[in-house]
Amino acid sequence: MEDLTHIQKERDVQKNALKLLSYSPLWNFFEIRTDFRWEKSNSHIKFDIVLLRKGILYAIVEVKQNLVEQSQLKKGKQLLAEMLQLTNCRFGIITDNNKYLLKDAAYPNKDFIEMDFNQIIDKLIKPSIIPMSKSGLEKIMKALEIFFKDDTNKIAMICEDIEYDDNRGEYFFASLDKERIFFSNVFNSSSINNTAIYRYTSLDALISMFNKGTYRMNGIVGMNDKSEIDYFDNFDKESEIKNSWYSAQEINDTYLSSCCSIGDDLTMWRLYGDDGKGVCLVFEILPQEKRDKGFVLAPINYAEERGKHTAINMFRKLSDAKMRFRELYKWKHFFKPYEYNIEKEIRLIFFDNRKYDNGVINRDWVKTWHHSIINPIIDFKLNSPGFPLQLKRIVLGPKMQELDTNKSQLEYYISQKGYSIDVEKSEIDNYR
Repeated sequence: MEDLTHIQKERDVQKNALKLLSYSPLWNFFEIRTDFRWEKSNSHIKFDIVLLRKGILYAIVEVKQNLVEQSQLKKGKQLLAEMLQLTNCRFGIITDNNKYLLKDAAYPNKDFIEMDFNQIIDKLIKPSIIPMSKSGLEKIMKALEIFFKDDTNKIAMICEDIEYDDNRGEYFFASLDKERIFFSNVFNSSSINNTAIYRYTSLDALISMFNKGTYRMNGIVGMNDKSEIDYFDNFDKESEIKNSWYSAQEINDTYLSSCCSIGDDLTMWRLYGDDGKGVCLVFEILPQEKRDKGFVLAPINYAEERGKHTAINMFRKLSDAKMRFRELYKWKHFFKPYEYNIEKEIRLIFFDNRKYDNGVINRDWVKTWHHSIINPIIDFKLNSPGFPLQLKRIVLGPKMQELDTNKSQLEYYISQKGYSIDVEKSEIDNYR
């Protein structure tokens, strides 16, 4: 009972702190949030209250029940100092709504300073300026040259979209759209010249898709291969990339679907096609100008060899040059080790801002089969006009039971559902 009382008291203190900040002049300058997390490796840190300026993390507020207790004060200062270093956030504030202590990360050798509420407000609204380093942009250009090499025009265009935040001493893209264009360039999404891409799945999944008339995409939190998330973070133990901040809504409004560029392939049947007893879905790629908003189709960026991944090296150099990204936590799902290169994977990512219909007919939650993670799903109407992937053919696996019967049954079943989609047999004869 004492634990519940303590938790309730902490929540009340946090509510009052949020109310004080929200009714202060700060709301004219900052977005004040309580649902932000920071991603570090495979863990997530949730902040009590954060202040954002232009979508960038600016101040972290750690709320304690009673700062008169030295143990709470010491714990709060230690935690917040670590968070400022981890996130490169400018300001950290500890409060119990009676006492306020502020640390300015621009002066790392200075301790927390006690201030009254109005002094805190004034400091946040009118901070001292962090001058831009002359070598900052040069370091960014050198980092970009690691990946884009001699494409000076592309490097120049990227640099034109970069701005400097003199409150945080960091570089960032002028808008979220500009940052997404940069990531599209990194993953060379324009290079997908295939007229078709492929998705291997089970016969049960195919029947479910036609029964519901939908194409399902899954939230990135419940990715079935957790090792690939750690791959980006752990590629180089000696150097850490400053990761992204995000809200629970933002990460749960991002969905992925995996396909590949190789059809009717022996290895892919074994890995993803129910050991040859499933199906290979053949999709026609809709031209960019005909796609609904919010979709990006891009190939996975694989390492060149074991221990060598040029794109990740570029991001580490950019991080060292104080370049920050709003959505790195989403795009790091597009990096994989050299050993997976045989899969030739292409991923469809969807950013759901809920402003557009996009053929969405269902948003829901499920428990993932692989890791038992509660995860969002989104269902699009199958072959809706603006969906990037249009199902045109189905190839039946080389080990499918009753192959001829199932082919004729599937053709009739699909026609009864109102679709005109070809059904073919695999051309692989020697599948063991």
